[in-house]
Amino acid sequence: MSEIKLGVQLFTLRDKCQTAEDFEETLKFLQSIGCNVIQISAIGPIDPVVVGELVKKYDMEVCVTHKPYDRMKNDLDALIKEHDLINCKNIGIGAMPFNLHDSYEGVWGFIQKCNEINEKMEKQGKKLCYHNHAFEFEVNDGKITFERLIEETNMDFIPDTYWMQVGGVNPAEYLKKLKGRVEVCHFKDMRIVNNEQRFAECGTGNIDLGACYRTCKEIGVKYIVIEQDLCYDKDVFESVRIGFEGLKRIAKENE
Repeated sequence: MSEIKLGVQLFTLRDKCQTAEDFEETLKFLQSIGCNVIQISAIGPIDPVVVGELVKKYDMEVCVTHKPYDRMKNDLDALIKEHDLINCKNIGIGAMPFNLHDSYEGVWGFIQKCNEINEKMEKQGKKLCYHNHAFEFEVNDGKITFERLIEETNMDFIPDTYWMQVGGVNPAEYLKKLKGRVEVCHFKDMRIVNNEQRFAECGTGNIDLGACYRTCKEIGVKYIVIEQDLCYDKDVFESVRIGFEGLKRIAKENE
């Protein structure tokens, strides 16, 4: 088996994680399909102590989270303590605030603040990680925003295969630019329906996730988690089951 650990990003199951009871049922489901690696994102206002207890009860490894940028700026010490409860090193930003990414100066201010936050995190054994969408591939004053994030920050990344493809780059090739700065990669697939792009269960769409997997091995990725923003015509648990099986198949075929 691969040294890369495979898991599920809970954003896909966010509607099933809004209370402690539902969160527990979701972890129980993931355990039943053989998943013991998760990313915590968009869960409800559940007591962090309870989250830690349930993660431990169902033997889940939390590889990364997504947390609000405002909390990183204004409530960092408490945020770090919450991550200690779930034994998680990586703290992720889901996206740059929209009011910052449309100007060169706004991006520069974001970069400076992220470097400052990451330096504080590293002193307490944590690491700031950035998750991309497509807008980071816009050209702003002659420079692609994602290139600036790579070159001008000290943080790590949580690259997303779907949004890289939407952004106009080859995900498997672009991942090589991030060598040494990625512990967790999002495998998100795409299909075309009625001439429109849609999210797809991992392994059922047209992104070359096999090539992405091979690149992940090459650049030292430790975790790959599936994510599907919308599930359309299937129950969300069924989509996750199909996607997780697809991820395991991709891993097996590309060892």
